[in-house]
Amino acid sequence: MCACTMHANLLGMGKPLQIRDVPEPVLETLRERAEERNMSLASYALEVLTRHAQSKTMSEVLAGPRLRKGRSLKDEDILELLASGRP
Repeated sequence: MCACTMHANLLGMGKPLQIRDVPEPVLETLRERAEERNMSLASYALEVLTRHAQSKTMSEVLAGPRLRKGRSLKDEDILELLASGRP
């Protein structure tokens, strides 16, 4: 079973994704990185997309503390949270 199938099974999904018009330099970089890790291009791309989807956007990071605390954060509070690495 390939890594992409295992990831798909673990995440409870199985929908195909096709990306068209990928610039050649981007495609070549992805191929090289996949090869360095002994992965297929599809497996590597799925891993990259999965990792990206699991990370929070800046707006999600900044909205999270406001929602939990029930109050607006001051600039100093936001900078302190970002410095501490807490989402």
